[in-house]
This record gives sequence, C-alpha cells and structure tokens, in this order.
Amino acid sequence: MHCPFCHREVASVEQAIEWDWYPDFWAGEVNYDGPVCPGCCSTYLVADENGERVLKPGCALPAGAVPMSEVEIRSRIEFRQKFPLGHIVATPDALKAIEDAGQTPDFFLDRHVQGDWGEVDDGDSRANDQALVDGSRILSAYRTLKNVRIWIITEAEGDNGKREATTILMPEQY
Repeated sequence: MHCPFCHREVASVEQAIEWDWYPDFWAGEVNYDGPVCPGCCSTYLVADENGERVLKPGCALPAGAVPMSEVEIRSRIEFRQKFPLGHIVATPDALKAIEDAGQTPDFFLDRHVQGDWGEVDDGDSRANDQALVDGSRILSAYRTLKNVRIWIITEAEGDNGKREATTILMPEQY
C-alpha cells in the first residue's frame, strides 16, 4: 500500500498505524482510501470540525485516489470497535445540542465504541476498561464544540450475553 499523494510505500496496516499514517480523507462528500503519510497529511489535508481529515481548499485530488464504498467504511469502523452498541437511541435534547454545535452523533459514537471515554474520571475510565472484559455498563462523557456536555451509555450485557442498547443523553437526564 502507498500514500495516494506522494506514493511512499508502507508494508502493512500495522506499520501505517505505527508510523502515524492517516487511514483516509474526505474531498467534498466523498471519502477516499489512504493511508496518507504524515508529511502529505500536513501538506494536503486539514482537520474539519468533526476531526475528519479533509482536502485543503485549493489542493488537487490525487489522480489515483480511490473512493471508499460504504461497506469499506463500515468495516473500518467495525475493525476498531471494542464492543457492540446494540440499538442506538438519543434524547431530543442531546440531539439538539449536537446539531446546534454542527456535529453529528456518529462523531461521538465512534469515539465511544473505540474506547475513547472522553471526560470521565479515573474511576469511570477504569470501570469502562473492566466493562470490556466483564460486560458491565459503559459510560462516556463528551463536550460538543459549543461546550455542552453529553453522555453516552451502553447498557450492560443481558442474560443472552449481548449489549442491547446505547443511549445518547444529557447528564441531567440520567
């Protein structure tokens, strides 16, 4: 595999991760496959308000850039997913806070499911890490770009060994 901008080679996905290569990038509404080397990432890409790498204005799309299909996008998320979310629900107030900040629930759900617990204390962080082993409840706490706190809670595993639901809510709604 190689960087779509400079064609620098990398031997594997593991090596790309180790060398801090970025896995993909956006140009308009299209997500393109990487990986992008750190040098090209800083030259051609910028982080948008959701933390995604996007093509800088005025930079040309590389001739060999390959759009990712929805299946590939989902498989990348599932590859990094540390636990199943079950059925996803959100309170209207939490959705409004996220929308008012110009963000999407997916941004926070992606962090949650990858083990980025956000702004929880050390005790909750340790409890979440243990929950990955024992199936108990998982709590993440984040702030929107407008500094509004939201929580994401994934319920404990049921008797069937599955996590049935994840809820996005405001802390005062718990």
